[in-house]
Amino acid sequence: MAAALMLRVSVSSLHRQGKVCADRLARVSSRAMASKTPVGFIGLGNMGNPMAKNLVKHGYPIIACDIFPEACKEFQELGTQVTDSPADVAEKADRIITMLPSNLNAIEVYIGTNGILKKVKKGSLLIDSSTIDPEVSKELAKEAEKMGAVFMDAPVSGDSYSLSIERGLRMNGEQSAGKQVDQLVGAAFKAS
Repeated sequence: MAAALMLRVSVSSLHRQGKVCADRLARVSSRAMASKTPVGFIGLGNMGNPMAKNLVKHGYPIIACDIFPEACKEFQELGTQVTDSPADVAEKADRIITMLPSNLNAIEVYIGTNGILKKVKKGSLLIDSSTIDPEVSKELAKEAEKMGAVFMDAPVSGDSYSLSIERGLRMNGEQSAGKQVDQLVGAAFKAS
C-alpha cells in the first residue's frame, strides 16, 4: 500500500515537472520561432544599414528594400531577400521596420503608389524609426489602423557610428506590440 502511494506521488510529481518543462520549452521555442519570422526593413542608409546588419547577425531573416539599389547589394551578398518596393516587403513580412530620412520619404514609403499600406496584412506591426515630425507619424498611424495594422513610432537618436552603443528610444503605440518592438529594435542596436 505504501509503495503504491509512493508510486502515485512520484508519477504525480513527474507529471507536474513534465508540464513545467513542457511550458518552458514552449516559451523558448516560441521565442526562437519568432526570430525566424521574416522582418521587413526599409531604408538602408546611414542609420538603417547598421540596424539591419545587426538584425541579420541576431538571426532575423530580413526582407529589405531601399530606393538606392547599391544600398541593397551588400544585403544580397549576406543572403538577405531584397524586393523592388515597400509594398512587396509588406506582402512578405508582417513585422516591418522603416528608417527613413524625411517626412516625404516616410509618406511615400507608407502611402505612396507602391507603399507598405497597399499590401499590408491585417495585424502587421509597422515600426517607424524615421526622422519625421510627430504629426506625420500620427497620420501614418491612422492610415495603418484603417488597414488593420499596428503602427509604432520608435524614433532613434544617435548617428551611424554610435548605433551599437547609444540607444535613444521613445515609443508610442499599442502596449501589446511594445514587447515585439523592444525585441526587434533592441536587436537592431546590439552589434554582437
